[in-house]
Amino acid sequence: MKQLLLHVRPDQTVLALLDNDILSDLFVERAGEEDIVGRVYKGIIKNVVPSLNGMFVDIGIGRNAFLRTRDTLKGGPRTEGSAVLVQVEKDSTETKGPLVTEKISFAGRYAVALFGTSYIGISKKITDENKRNFLRSHAAAICQKGTGLIVRTAAETAGEEDFKKDLASLSRMMDVVTKRAAIEKGPALLYRDGDLAVKSLRDYLTGDVERILVDDKDTWQRLSSMAEEETNISKDRILFYNERESLFKYFHVEEQIHALFERNVPLPSGGSLVIDYTEALTVIDVNSGSFRSKGIPHDQLAFLINKDAAFEIARQIRLRGIGGIIMVDFIDMEKKEEKEKLLHILRSEVRRDHVKTVVLGMTSLGLVEMTRKRTTKRLWQYYYDTCPACGGTGRILSAGAAADRILEDLENRRRSGPFKTDLEIRCQKDVKKVLENSPFKERLAKTALRDVTITEEPNFTRDTYTILSM
Repeated sequence: MKQLLLHVRPDQTVLALLDNDILSDLFVERAGEEDIVGRVYKGIIKNVVPSLNGMFVDIGIGRNAFLRTRDTLKGGPRTEGSAVLVQVEKDSTETKGPLVTEKISFAGRYAVALFGTSYIGISKKITDENKRNFLRSHAAAICQKGTGLIVRTAAETAGEEDFKKDLASLSRMMDVVTKRAAIEKGPALLYRDGDLAVKSLRDYLTGDVERILVDDKDTWQRLSSMAEEETNISKDRILFYNERESLFKYFHVEEQIHALFERNVPLPSGGSLVIDYTEALTVIDVNSGSFRSKGIPHDQLAFLINKDAAFEIARQIRLRGIGGIIMVDFIDMEKKEEKEKLLHILRSEVRRDHVKTVVLGMTSLGLVEMTRKRTTKRLWQYYYDTCPACGGTGRILSAGAAADRILEDLENRRRSGPFKTDLEIRCQKDVKKVLENSPFKERLAKTALRDVTITEEPNFTRDTYTILSM
């Protein structure tokens, strides 16, 4: 049984998809930090950088976006100061602004509208030629000059009126953006997608999901009203949750979310995953752990654990919002057919992801290479701040090393001549303790040859200090 849980609070909205009570997908939206992916802006090109094969565009959010040359449409000016119509493809990170594209698209339930092309495509999975011709004719009828459509597989079983209604909605959307682009002065926001509550109904309440439970009455009423306008969504599938125990606690979602921040992920077999993040990529290591072979040959044992891991890896990268390059170090296997089976399982599982995920293959070192489109933040970034002491490295300078830096600084200053006044050193409390004890105390006195006062600064980190003349 699949069901959606929509947990709404003033500061955030969280949507969880449960598959037989196991957390299968998770989406977070913070108040004031709405996802900008999919938004359309009229931007102003600030500078073109040929060495980066792209240009920086001011879209009015405080940080310039980056438009790659390969994501531009043919024709039109590409000079500094010119206006450009772009859609956000990837949200900004701590170090980079958002990534944008001129290849704008809007996804409906049954079709995807495309700007800047006259192409009309039908999903290859729709094989009935009469159905394809019917869908193509209706798609062509709504397409304005410079716009195209791709009809999705779901359109094959859609009613005629539902399909027409979806196309009409996409047509209105494109028309609004075109008209606003003509009159707005850039940089300006032209289009924004619905909030997470709207997306839960439009994008995630699919045919295999039995119901959606909502724990906020206003949101429930809003979604119920939307369902009345959609002939393909039953209002009876949208339920208001009003029990004493919180929604996420009752369905054991809270503990499942907390587990997503752990480095080690246990596997049902007794093995485990170890997940480590870097700026450029994510590394996942598969360990055999406490798995007991009970006479099973090593190669069979390795395949059993790796198979177990493949299912969990696809789930973890989806839930944690991991994007970019992913390297997986599976347990070594000798047989080629088992390696191929493992890749097949992994490729099959990542197809469930709403975000494009590609399993590239296995390297000569036995590492599986994957990529997942990076669109929004990683999950931990919604719940945790980067540590001000370690800057996200997980390590801080030892008190002894910090004290040694202070003494080296004093020794360098002393080379310019003896100190003419007494000194005050302001530093973090642990560093102060080290400086006040041997051998640092003797070394400090020998270096300064003056009275030195050491003052604790509560707001200083270990690598922060000042040396003052008194």
